[in-house]
Order: sequence, then structure tokens, then C-alpha cells
Amino acid sequence: MLSLLLSWVLAMGGLAVDSLGVGGRPVDIGVEWQAVELREPLTSKTGNPRLLLYLRNLDALGVERKRMVEALPRVLPPGSIAAIAYDKAGSRYPFTHTGYSFFRGMPGLVLERDDVPRGTTFFRLELRAVRRLDDVVMIWLDSLGGTRPDG
Repeated sequence: MLSLLLSWVLAMGGLAVDSLGVGGRPVDIGVEWQAVELREPLTSKTGNPRLLLYLRNLDALGVERKRMVEALPRVLPPGSIAAIAYDKAGSRYPFTHTGYSFFRGMPGLVLERDDVPRGTTFFRLELRAVRRLDDVVMIWLDSLGGTRPDG
């Protein structure tokens, strides 16, 4: 199913951007800031990158799959998760949780930033959430496309 997600993302956007690597596996996100290990740096090719966080474990959130479209915004309203990407100089680029993405039964949180200079490369990524999120698949999406870290 996740390979279909990647195919869809690539078809919608065109070319893949840099891989967001987290050791090839989903991650758990806690309530404290935590660094996510990147397999390779992330590059913003168009200046408006997005980070999609697909939730594979809805049971822990108390969300039923058949009601996830209505329930997810109540359980995790916009702003419930935050990310900060760092470039080589250590400049911080906060990403804002602005909405949701649903694909083939998997709900996702959309974090975005629309003023990143084209070509900016990030070497570090930190995340935190208002509540623990387990088994999260991350996709770095740029207007040119996206890739999956556990592919």
C-alpha cells in the first residue's frame, strides 16, 4: 500500500525530490523535541516544501478508520505537531501543521513552509507533537514530487 502512495505522490508532482531518510522505517514522535535521523539531506527545489506525516496507528489516538476524516482534526487540530529543519549554517526553518491528507485509508498531517529559498538544503530535522504519535511514515514533498523514507 505504501508503494502505491509513493507512486501517487510522484505521479501528482512529477520528479522526486531528495529522500527523507529515517533508517528506512517509520518513526515515533513524542511530546518533546526530538531529532530525526536523515539518511541524506533534504533540499527545497521550489521554495514551498511540505512534510507529510502519515499515521499508521490510529488505535492509539482513539480514532476509528471509518470516521477518521471527521475525527482526526478534532484529535490533532492544526498546530498539533511542529517541525524545524536546519540548514548547514544552523538557520531554523519552522514548518507549520496546516492541514490533512488522506490516501487509501491512511491519514496524514501536512506541515508546510512557503518561503524557503530555492536550493536550501537541510541537514537536521526536529519534530514534536502535542501527544505521542507512533508508527509515522514521513514524506518530503516539494512541488516537483516526493519520496518516502521506508521504500
